[in-house]
Amino acid sequence: MKIDKSELRPTIQLTLEEWPTMEQDLSEAHDVIFRHHTSSEDGQLSVYLQEATVWLEGSVEVTRASWVVELAETFEQQYGKLRGYEILCRVLTALLTNGETIH
Repeated sequence: MKIDKSELRPTIQLTLEEWPTMEQDLSEAHDVIFRHHTSSEDGQLSVYLQEATVWLEGSVEVTRASWVVELAETFEQQYGKLRGYEILCRVLTALLTNGETIH
């Protein structure tokens, strides 16, 4: 997944009544993403949702990317387990859908 810095903004339409902490939550997500990003030669920001480890014996371990784990932990600390997970899902949806409907 490649994200241009200028594109890191919410792309879903939710009112402040539905998500009153949206700006704060997205700002936190931006901070976390930029701490974990990888820059390419063309200046594009690349982040991934999963990380894979290939072991010598041939097994592969796929885990959440470290930025997703950090963001989940941050929201859980701020909002509690259930609300933190809901906010994480909203943030990931807002950043990943780029305004497009997922079918």
